[in-house]
Amino acid sequence: MYQMKVGIIGVCSITLDYADKAARSGHEVLISHIRNNSCFKEVVQRIGSNAKLVSVNEAAKSDIIILFIPREDIDALMHDLPDMTGKIVLHTNNLILNLDVPAEKTGIKSSSETIASLLPTAHVVKIFNVLELHKQNQNKYEIFDTAADQEIKDRVIGFLESLNFIRPDVSEL
Repeated sequence: MYQMKVGIIGVCSITLDYADKAARSGHEVLISHIRNNSCFKEVVQRIGSNAKLVSVNEAAKSDIIILFIPREDIDALMHDLPDMTGKIVLHTNNLILNLDVPAEKTGIKSSSETIASLLPTAHVVKIFNVLELHKQNQNKYEIFDTAADQEIKDRVIGFLESLNFIRPDVSEL
């Protein structure tokens, strides 16, 4: 796997973990919090020389963009991004709903549907769904992804494997 420029838009424990793993794997990591970068200066410095704080637009120009945005900020942020045609956007948001009521009855789109509709020319890949899975390998981290395009899926899997993630067997789910 070649070294990539990884943009992270939205700071949370998951995206900081990605940033740390990507930087340690030799990828250039560009991190942007959508509200206030200065709060994360020390955290990014601890990640190392392969990581730096940048604007949202600069992070969005990366080879792969990892996205974690509060639901209330999705619409505004998506409209302010540069042209995202052909970009790979890994999104980590999970919509928390009452599981006793089917999503189609609530009238609420999932965050995946919302992001994909706002970035129709990008390749939006949902990763880290909330699933209870058995650990297959004690030295690696499990991932779960959905992507329609096999070439994009293969690129994402290659990137995530460079971070020491493995794909779980979800065939029985």
